Amino acid sequence: MSEQIKITHFETHDVRFPTSLSGDGTDAMNTECDYSSAYVSIFTNSDLVGHGMTFTIGRGNEIVCAAIKEVARRLVGKEVESLFANMGKTWDYLLADPQLRWIGPEKGVIHIATGAVDNALWDLFAKSRKKPLWKLVVDFTPEELVSATAFRYITDAITPEEALALLKANESAKAEREQTVRAKGYPAYVTSAGWLGYSDEKVARLTKEAVAAGFNHFKMKVGTDRAADLRRGKIIRSVIDDPQYLPAGSTPRDPNAPELRGKNAGPTGAVLMIDANQVWDVPVAIDYVRSLAEIRPWFIEE
Repeated sequence: MSEQIKITHFETHDVRFPTSLSGDGTDAMNTECDYSSAYVSIFTNSDLVGHGMTFTIGRGNEIVCAAIKEVARRLVGKEVESLFANMGKTWDYLLADPQLRWIGPEKGVIHIATGAVDNALWDLFAKSRKKPLWKLVVDFTPEELVSATAFRYITDAITPEEALALLKANESAKAEREQTVRAKGYPAYVTSAGWLGYSDEKVARLTKEAVAAGFNHFKMKVGTDRAADLRRGKIIRSVIDDPQYLPAGSTPRDPNAPELRGKNAGPTGAVLMIDANQVWDVPVAIDYVRSLAEIRPWFIEE
């Protein structure tokens, strides 16, 4: 009989990048972002190692690493299959330290630290099954998916029984949906050109690169200067609405197509969104966004 695989120890790493030097990641609220990662590796008595991380913007990353250590200690000595058998209960267990709960558990530093540890466990789970994580989850039965979900705070909206019924009702078409995603990819937007700290020239260049890469949904940061936001938005619109920048062999999408209806899409079918990162109250948000009507945003975030 093979030896049970158990978690033996963990390591944390405080990884930081000086992105504030180039303006990468800047927005109206977060003006000095040094994109950083509080990283954790979970080791076992086998060759299996799980890696997880959570994201910060610099200062305080060491505090998250300290919190990760406190959460990860709960896993040392645990047999991994017992954790994998019900990942919903495993999440609850990670949050169940009665003293750490006082400074968490599902908010702030403890919350994001627990996320890093949980990510490492999922990585370990997927590697143990020799699958990428997305495929591990896709291959779950409805029962396995429900057991992997934490329902503590959502049963007023959906219960495990209701979730199971929904999953079972749609199970027959799951393979077809997977093939569709494999063939077409998963819809995504890009913010690469939208950071507040960029020059107009850089905004234009990065927008052209994003269009050439096949993106058709774009998001820009706003909220500190109306005139500057309008100017940047016009630059982005001038690129994404111009068919000359589309990838070779591509044709403009119909802005009136069902999938674009209501999105304020431009003549090539491109969609623009804006994000203020919580710097406005409601009246300011309404007034400010009205002043940006010319760039036809689809929605305003935060």
